[in-house]
Amino acid sequence: MRQFCPTWFKGPYSQWLEYSIKADVAFCLCCYLFKNELESHGNGGDAFTKDGFRGWNKAVERLKAHVGEVNSIHHKCFNRMQDLINQRQSILSSFDKKSEKVKSDYRMRLKASIDVARFLLRSGFHFVDMMKVKILNIKAIFLNFLEWHGDMLLDVKK
Repeated sequence: MRQFCPTWFKGPYSQWLEYSIKADVAFCLCCYLFKNELESHGNGGDAFTKDGFRGWNKAVERLKAHVGEVNSIHHKCFNRMQDLINQRQSILSSFDKKSEKVKSDYRMRLKASIDVARFLLRSGFHFVDMMKVKILNIKAIFLNFLEWHGDMLLDVKK
C-alpha cells in the first residue's frame, strides 16, 4: 500500500476524493472548494487542500481522520458542495417556480424602485452622501417618491 489505490474511488470517499496523476497526490474536492470559508471554525490541515496527500501507507486511516465526526470541517464543506450541486436550490430555479403574477409584481416593484432611485440621483440626491444626511431622512425621501410614483401608476401603488 505504498501507492494510490483506485478502489478508493468506489468506496465512501468517491464523492469527494480527487487524485493528481502528475503530482501523485490526493485531494479533497469539497474542502478545496469551501475550506477557506470555514477556516475560523478550526483547522483541518492543508494535506487534502493545498499540498495534497501522499502518505499511502496510512491512507485509509488518514482518509477516515480527514472525514472526522459529523460536525467536522469536512462534513460542512461536503454539505456546501452538495448544496452547490443541487440546482433545485438555485435562485434562478426558485424564481422560475414562481407564478407569472408573482414575477410580474416583483418586476414592477423592482422597476419602480429603480425609477425612483434614478429620479433622486438626477435631482442631486446621491446615496453616497448618506453619512452626511441622516439615513432615515434619505430613506423617507425615497419612500415618499416611491409613493408619489405609485400614485401616478395604479399597478405600482398596489
